[in-house]
Amino acid sequence: MNAVKWAGVAVFLVGMVIMGVYSMYPLFYQKVEESTILFGMKISLVLMGIGAAILIIAMSIERYKDWKKMKEEISEEDLRP
Repeated sequence: MNAVKWAGVAVFLVGMVIMGVYSMYPLFYQKVEESTILFGMKISLVLMGIGAAILIIAMSIERYKDWKKMKEEISEEDLRP
């Protein structure tokens, strides 16, 4: 995998870690407000969405480049029945 895909995976995993931390936060600190937990969950969902978008876009671009290269290698006459 190239650096862009690794960055997407890293951002997604950071979002998952933040979600895990904020979901366990009330176990250690009982006087936490619900707005704090919701804020952490929102941040984690945004990070996971950004990571997923990076991965989807990177894979789509890679697939398009492979398709374009394959189309150039195969001539039009070979594709006709």
